[in-house]
Formats: sequence, structure tokens, C-alpha cells
Amino acid sequence: MPTAPVDENGTVLFYEDAGPPAGSTDYVTVVLIHGTCFHGAVYRPMIPFAAQHNLRLVMLNLRGYPGSTEYSHEDFEQLRGPSHEQQEMSIAARGIEIAAFLRWFIETNGIPPIKDTPGGSRSGGLSLLAWSGGNCHALAMFAHIDKISAETRSLLDAYLRTFIAFDPPGSAIGYAVPPSLTAAIPQWDLSATVDEIAAIFAIGVSSYYPSYTMPATIDPPPIFDPSPVPLDKSSENPDPKYTPTSQKMPPEVLRSLMHPSIMGDHLRLMWKLEADVLKSNLRRAIFDCRFDDGTGSVKKLWPNTRVHLVLCDMTYVSCAWGATVIWLEYQKANPEHRRDLEFHKLEGVNHFVHWEEPERFTTFLANIV
Repeated sequence: MPTAPVDENGTVLFYEDAGPPAGSTDYVTVVLIHGTCFHGAVYRPMIPFAAQHNLRLVMLNLRGYPGSTEYSHEDFEQLRGPSHEQQEMSIAARGIEIAAFLRWFIETNGIPPIKDTPGGSRSGGLSLLAWSGGNCHALAMFAHIDKISAETRSLLDAYLRTFIAFDPPGSAIGYAVPPSLTAAIPQWDLSATVDEIAAIFAIGVSSYYPSYTMPATIDPPPIFDPSPVPLDKSSENPDPKYTPTSQKMPPEVLRSLMHPSIMGDHLRLMWKLEADVLKSNLRRAIFDCRFDDGTGSVKKLWPNTRVHLVLCDMTYVSCAWGATVIWLEYQKANPEHRRDLEFHKLEGVNHFVHWEEPERFTTFLANIV
């Protein structure tokens, strides 16, 4: 079981490495961070299509997921707070763990560095993709660059090509969905077991929703009328294509992708985080990436790392809202201080496009890394 050390306390993160494309010395490494409850195995259908695009896929499991170090009592206490500073430190620590993994993987595997090609493009280097709730911890890495060791920061500055925020939910950035979207959010009884919660959650996030049209503003919150309903429930004879992805999977396959226990104490604490902690992370990660570089000079760190914001147009409503917030708030940010960001909308796909259409998604990914 491959694991990587990410601190001096014995903390490790589990990963699966699809390996470099045969014979390639200029491939791009893509580290894939999973979302809530579904772990890194959810990316496995993409593996057969990676080599033809000169990609090396690495599927990383975050803390508390299979193979990675469990959260300790102290971790939970810090996440609980109650102070803003404690909660901020807890989320920052998860981002720093990701940075430590990236450094370890680069150095251990000797992956190709970024290199300019005669055609004006770039080969080599590393891209980081975070899907769904995984954006919370990935954004924390960028938001707390100044807390990462100088050696790690310097190495990633030379290797980190892009950050891909893939269907980020509002809950990962501190923005609750507007009232007219709450009806589409799965609900469960407080007495439900983690397995029952995970099953309800899986159906909700893997459903197909009506194609999303982004509003022009989030202030005041837009009114969505009617509130979106999953397409498999919107008619008496729904198209089988719109069956929730989780319900298309054999039960044993679905079980192999999920980690229901994370829906217990950890998720309850995550959902109680101060919204300002997450909003601050988003701002520092993307909208204003200036930091003290350690010399007293304030400047953009990792200035050449581009951001790609990816929205699946039939996705879960919280993810549609999260992408909306990021894109519209980005327009307001100072161009001198923000990261370069490009927005992409994938038509006709739900939150699980990488599972439902892995070849299409891998091809898309190859064009933006």
C-alpha cells in the first residue's frame, strides 16, 4: 500500500500511481484530489486514457480516507475551534500536507520539470486537480503558501503548472446556496447512520439536474424558479441516461469507492466551520495571492500557476453555486493581484463525468493542464 510521509509526526497519505507513459520523458503529472465520501478510486476509469495524452495520473487520498492517517482527537478539537484562528490552523494544516505530498512525489519519482517547447507550449511539470469538497483543502494550500517551508515553496514554484478547481461546492468556499436552491440539497434524519447518510448523499451528488444557467450576480442572491429537481424524478418516464451515477453502479463497486465513516464527526465539524475561514482561503488562494515572501517584500507567490475553473452543467446544485461564486467574484478582483483563471463549462454532464465519460474528461484535462 503506497503512502507518502507529509510531516515529522508519522502522518502519511495514501496514493495510487498509474505510472508514467511508456518511454516518455516529458509527460505531465496530474495529482487528483477526491471529494467528500468518494475517495481517489473514483478516478480509476480515467487510467486507460492517460498515456495517449502523455499524462501520469496520481490519485491521492486525503486524511481520514482509506490508507491515509486517521484524524486524531487533537485534530478534531482544533477543527471544532471554537476560535477562528484554531479553525483556520486546522484547514491550513491539511493544505500544507498536500504541498508536502507534492514535494515528496516530485523528489521521489524524479518527474520531468516544466520545459518550454519550440512550439510555444510547455511539457513536464505537475498539475493539481481538486474535485468537489476536496477543493476546501486544495485551496488551503494556496491560501497558506507563506506557511509552507521555503524549500517546498521553491520546488513547487518550478513544477506546479495549473490548479484545476473541478465542480467546487459552495460549502468548500464558505458560501451557502441561495434559499431557492435548498430544496435540491439532500436531507437526512439526525438519527441516521453514516451508511444511511452516505447512501442519500451519493444519490444527491450523482444525480443529473437541469442544465445550469449562471446568473449575472450573486448579490442579491438570485431566485431559481422553479427550484431544480433531479431529472430522474422530473417525469413519469425519465431517460435512463439521467439515472444517478451511484445507482448505475453495482453495489460492490459503489462500496469500493466510498468511505461512509467520514460522514460522521469529521463532516459534521466541517459543516460547522466559520464561513469566513473558507471565504478567506478562497480570497488568498485566487483573488489576492500576494504574500510576504520571507524577506519583508509582499508579492505574488507561484505567479505562473494558472487556475482552471470547471463546471459540469448538469451538476449538483451546491457545485453549480460554488463555481458561480468563484467566477463572478473573480471578475471583481484586482487583475494585478489575482491569479490567471480560465472558466470552462462541460455540457450535458453531471458531477461524475470522470466516471461516466472518462475518455472525454481525460481528453479535456489534457488540453488544460
